[in-house]
Amino acid sequence: SVVAETLRQQIREDVAIVPGARPRLVGFLANKDPAARKYAEWTGRACTKDGIDYVLKEVEACDLEGALKEANEDSGVHGILIYYPVFGAEPSFYGGSMDDQLRDNIEPTKDVEGLCKKYRDNLYRNVRRVDKWRRSVVPCTPLAVVKCLEH
Repeated sequence: SVVAETLRQQIREDVAIVPGARPRLVGFLANKDPAARKYAEWTGRACTKDGIDYVLKEVEACDLEGALKEANEDSGVHGILIYYPVFGAEPSFYGGSMDDQLRDNIEPTKDVEGLCKKYRDNLYRNVRRVDKWRRSVVPCTPLAVVKCLEH
C-alpha cells in the first residue's frame, strides 16, 4: 500500500545512514503454527528488502526464555520479536499467561513490536517518549490504523 511503502522508504533511509552497519532483528519461532511460520517468512522478506539483517531462530518453547535472555544481552542484536502463540493461555507462575511472561522478558530497547510491559504501560498512559532521545514503541496494529486514517 501507499501508506506502508512511505514508511518502509523511511526505514530504508534510516538504515542507510550508517554505511556498512545493518540493524539485526532476531525472530523466535517456538511453535508449529503454520501461520506463525508464514509470518516469519514475510518478516524475513521485508527485512531483506529494507536492508535489515534478519535471523530466524527456531527453539523449543521450554528453551525460549533462555534464548531471549541471550538475545537481550547480545549487543549485535538490535531488535527481538516472538511469533505467537508459544504457550497460548497457559497460566504463568508470575501471573497472566506464559506468553505474557515471555513478552515481558524482551528488553524495551529491543522490543520491535511494542508489546513489553514498559510500552503497554506507556500506551495506556499516553506516554510518547521513553526518554529525551527515544520514542515509545506503539504496537503495530493500532499504529497501522492511525497511519491509514491519517492518509
